[in-house]
Amino acid sequence: MLKRMLSRAAMRLMVVKGNMSLRRLEKASENPMKVNAALLKRILRENRNTEYGKAHGFGKIRSIEEFKEKVPQSNYEDFAPMIERVKNGEKNVLTSSRILGFSRTSGSSGVPKYIPASAASLKAYVRYTWTRALALGAKELKRQGKRYQPGRGVFLSPATNECLPNGLPCSNIAEIGAREYGAFYPFILTVPKTLFDMHDGDYVYSIYRFALADPDVTFIFSVFFSVNVSQLAYLRKNWKTLVDDMEKGVISDTVDLKPEVKAALMKYIKPMPERAAYLRRQFEQGFDETLLRRIWPNLTVLCGIGNASFKPAADTVRAVAEGVPFDFSIYGASEGLVAACCELESTDMQLLTDSCFYEFIPFGENGERTLTLDQLQAGEKYEILITTRAGLYRYRLKDVIEVKGFRGKCPLISFVYRKGQLFNIAGEKFSEEDARNTIEMLEKAHDTHIGHWLFYQDDSVAPSRYALAVEGADDLDLESCIDEIEEYMGRCNRRYPGQRAKFFIERLVVRRQAPGTHDEWAKLCLSRGASASQLKPVHSLDNPEKREFFLSRLLPETEA
Repeated sequence: MLKRMLSRAAMRLMVVKGNMSLRRLEKASENPMKVNAALLKRILRENRNTEYGKAHGFGKIRSIEEFKEKVPQSNYEDFAPMIERVKNGEKNVLTSSRILGFSRTSGSSGVPKYIPASAASLKAYVRYTWTRALALGAKELKRQGKRYQPGRGVFLSPATNECLPNGLPCSNIAEIGAREYGAFYPFILTVPKTLFDMHDGDYVYSIYRFALADPDVTFIFSVFFSVNVSQLAYLRKNWKTLVDDMEKGVISDTVDLKPEVKAALMKYIKPMPERAAYLRRQFEQGFDETLLRRIWPNLTVLCGIGNASFKPAADTVRAVAEGVPFDFSIYGASEGLVAACCELESTDMQLLTDSCFYEFIPFGENGERTLTLDQLQAGEKYEILITTRAGLYRYRLKDVIEVKGFRGKCPLISFVYRKGQLFNIAGEKFSEEDARNTIEMLEKAHDTHIGHWLFYQDDSVAPSRYALAVEGADDLDLESCIDEIEEYMGRCNRRYPGQRAKFFIERLVVRRQAPGTHDEWAKLCLSRGASASQLKPVHSLDNPEKREFFLSRLLPETEA
């Protein structure tokens, strides 16, 4: 009883903090450029005595234009040697702020990038993720004349739980940020804190084992909605084991958990025959649109990234979540948090002017000039640069965003695509370079030449999968090469094997393209006035016309 009371108090506090964040967003929309310029001034002042700050004269910069003149545009490679020193424990290299960990990303062609996360930079993640979503959910209930029932939540996205030799966590940015909640874990999440330090074996079982046991769950959070899809598929397949184990107060021997992990989790488990009987009736009723509300009647909000390439996954989740509002969460990268939703069910996100200092390269330009946020126009696209409180300055994210409108004077933006990136089904960020290297490995292994090829995202299954369409290489039995191709994909993109192993992505499918398809496309482009020098090989279906053209010219699957 005491723990439940403390949990309710903690969740109410989370909503209060979330409301503070929403008010902060509203206030920032009145004069966003003032807020953003003040942030830059603060970053320069705090870091003027760092090695990088001294080298670029931070202490003498008095304007945004001076900042642009003295500090070069950058990418990860520019900072990599200094980040390596920071990883080894050196201080005041890039930032004076205390480094709490590193977010490790796959980087280009699978070469890992280590992005520092500082105490200052993580404030935005703590401020604008869970608490903001919970406040929006409570606000919607109030609008409907209903009372918010505080209850714990389910965190579906696991961490890698790795550390550097110096003990600093080396995980994803969501997990590093989540650690800031510390002692609050047992009161805001259904899983025991012990589980956050154990990620071997069947972690999905562990997440559901504790989530299903709690009838008062009020929110479900995942980084990407594709995670929800894969874990719903798991639940559909394994609910009987979960319910039977709950009834008996055991963990089945069929569950893949190390003995020490199983022993640690058993300390929190007891028989729950009444709850098990209730859940058994709900699952036997079927996985229809009412499922989540039947399991958790107080479910207030589902939170996760569900725009751009993740939209099909969000739509799949909605099929079992009737009446539960969606929060499409945040937009950002390991390098920095850029924007957050200020309304439920909207993918338009408000630029977070207190998170990073922003510059924008107009779409189609090479970066010789950059704009500040007060110079942006609705309906236009821009490449984004960020300066962060974790030691990245004028950093080109390689993301292209579109300005959808304004809230007050603050831009509302939507992510369009990442330069060089073909797909991002579950956070793996598979690039064109990854795809090209995969095909080159296949060609070399079989001493063949694949004339034309393209990858596309196949949403006809759940979870979604990659599809490879090939025109040429008729001597190659593509169907027998699927596992081999997936191995090459994993070599080129280190996140791909992990996301496959967790069932976030379904197994690759290969298809053959009708002979002459790519030549037909080239002729069509030339007939519209394109010059031969402008024609590039089609390796992805990045607009509806290409998708309709190439998918309509696929041969039946039996001919692959």
